[in-house]
Amino acid sequence: MDRCSSEFTATPRRPVIILAGRPQRAKRSAWFAGRGPCTLNSMRWKRPLFALIAVVLTFALLEGALWALGVRPLLDDRDPFQGFSSAVRVFELDAGRGVWRTTPRAVAHSFNAQSFAAIKPDNGFRVFVLGGSDVYGFPWGAEVAFAKSLERALQAAYPDRRVEIVNAAAMSYGSHRLRILVHELLEYSPDLLVIASGHNEFVEQDFYRDLLARETALDPLRSLLHRWRLFSASTRLRERFARPDRGNLPAAADGGAGSVGGLLGLDVVRRYEIDVDDQGRSRARARLTGNLTAILDAADERGVPAVLCTVASNLSGWKPNASRFEVSRDVNVRRDVEQRIGAAREALAAGASDAALAAIEPARKSAPEHADVQFASGEVLQALGRRAEARQAFILARDLDAQPSRAPGSFNVAIRQLAAERGVLLVDIERSFERSAADGTMGFDLFEDYVHPTPDAHRKIALEVWRAICAARLAGPPRPSDEETFAAAVGPAPSTAPGAASPPLLFNLGVVLENQGLRARAMEQYRACLDLSPTYTAARNNLARLLALDGRLEEAASEYSRTLATDEDNLGALIGLGDVLRRLERPAEAESILTHATRDYPQSAPAWDGLGGTLARLGRHAEAESAFRRAAHLDPRSGGVRTNLGYALLFQQKLDAAEAEFRAALERAPDLATARNGRAAALTELGRLDEAAALFRQSLALDSADAFARHGLQIIEERHGSDR
Repeated sequence: MDRCSSEFTATPRRPVIILAGRPQRAKRSAWFAGRGPCTLNSMRWKRPLFALIAVVLTFALLEGALWALGVRPLLDDRDPFQGFSSAVRVFELDAGRGVWRTTPRAVAHSFNAQSFAAIKPDNGFRVFVLGGSDVYGFPWGAEVAFAKSLERALQAAYPDRRVEIVNAAAMSYGSHRLRILVHELLEYSPDLLVIASGHNEFVEQDFYRDLLARETALDPLRSLLHRWRLFSASTRLRERFARPDRGNLPAAADGGAGSVGGLLGLDVVRRYEIDVDDQGRSRARARLTGNLTAILDAADERGVPAVLCTVASNLSGWKPNASRFEVSRDVNVRRDVEQRIGAAREALAAGASDAALAAIEPARKSAPEHADVQFASGEVLQALGRRAEARQAFILARDLDAQPSRAPGSFNVAIRQLAAERGVLLVDIERSFERSAADGTMGFDLFEDYVHPTPDAHRKIALEVWRAICAARLAGPPRPSDEETFAAAVGPAPSTAPGAASPPLLFNLGVVLENQGLRARAMEQYRACLDLSPTYTAARNNLARLLALDGRLEEAASEYSRTLATDEDNLGALIGLGDVLRRLERPAEAESILTHATRDYPQSAPAWDGLGGTLARLGRHAEAESAFRRAAHLDPRSGGVRTNLGYALLFQQKLDAAEAEFRAALERAPDLATARNGRAAALTELGRLDEAAALFRQSLALDSADAFARHGLQIIEERHGSDR
């Protein structure tokens, strides 16, 4: 007998339980007597069970407390899979209203607010429209997007059916996201899919490949964690303390304006591929074709027909985002090409179209692969009335863009081929827009920016899709599909959409236009944003900055002051107003404003740089040096700050130190003319005249109107003469 068993049998009174004041023999005394080891085993598993129950109850109480305090799950704000999993859905059931509706999280991030019947009626005709921000209706939203006009036209054509057109397009969604989304949409018994995708194929490629390669078995755990309030609260707390200091951002970035990419679609990590060549475009075309094929396969499995649409873009009004030379191009050829582009545009601005052509033609021959060469050629040819040639140049410019934000023409070729191979109905929006465009070249007459149609252009798309659906009998027997019938069904075309556009989308559009150098159009959008939301400080600051760039300094000062009236510590407004006041020759006021900025934002390099510039204007160069040194410490990569520091040292005759700072600035920004000329000036004062003359000549070779460099050469010539 083992030790445990002997303990339980040695004392027969042990298994007696005192119950209600009298001893009773335990009913399980025999069990205790013969099963000692098993009793210990049972105690071994009961203890951890009780501990587990205690832990679960503790966490449950914490979860309840956080719920009572209003802590929201992370899933309300973000998608743990960034749209690359079916674990997070776009639509949720609203049983009270009897509809499926877009989830608040989806609306807050990427989708329009949409709803459709939870139980599709017998006479229902339900269509989902898929695409990116152009199909979404940016910047106006769902009420202006072509899906809404299509719904009205189909309902008028088929009054015996309940037509539901659901705009399931999302900001920045490419075909890889739509491929995942379509599986959810097919659960809602659609009668038709309308797909228009192609502009976002170069967005977030690295990110999405990495995410798709994740271990999907862990998706349920990720989803659970994002629903857990304790995890959500700790994550937000960690992010708050880990958030980098924003004081070092330039004034232009106030409110998010520094990155267009971050604005178009909050779920999407909007990072474009750069330096894209022909192979990169071919790979993207293959991905698009593969994803569209997968969407059509999924629809076929459910017996759902589809319509494929080509996509259109602004050709004549939108410069390429980036241009690339062939690797073999000599550096001198590259420099000549870039100079010729500038000369051609200067000649065009002066109305000298023939001179512009003479400047650009050699560049087009020596570097035909350069996107901006082709775009400048299009501008020149258009000015000369050579419309067909101009159109071809603009098409080449779009298709050669090394950072594509518009679908290359090869994508539409692929869409047409896929539709023909699969026997799928095709609506060729690109061809339709070409017929509508002035001179056959699509521009701002059809687009708000680079790919987003105007309200009237959305109606044109709706008309073409409506005609195709009616002709193909997808909703029932054919109906009259003339333009007059369509216009009567959808009502007058809105030239604007009061209340439809949201302030963030108008702000976003302003940023996109500004980045193309289209200041007047950008200011229009910032003003429209402010009309809807007067306290949208990022829009007001951007408007003020553009006014200052146009030399409208008093207006700029007024706008910055309006920001500070509601937000007295707004960094962008403080720096901007200080700069404007300095340019208005009001340096004392500028000093006060910028001192305020450096006091409240001591980690802001632009604030210290602005203060240094103001102190220099006041002739207080030693104090300016101190401010510039602080700025350079905070932003050591800035060539501009180093240049300013160099001039502060130069004015104090600290020549060796000044020359070193200018040299450091040129290491960071080799093309910075002010740094080159500053170094040349320091070298002149140090007596190193030949080195200084070489730098001044380099500046003049790059800009023949550089008065500082020309004056510097004159000084050097005089000193050489006096030496003789």
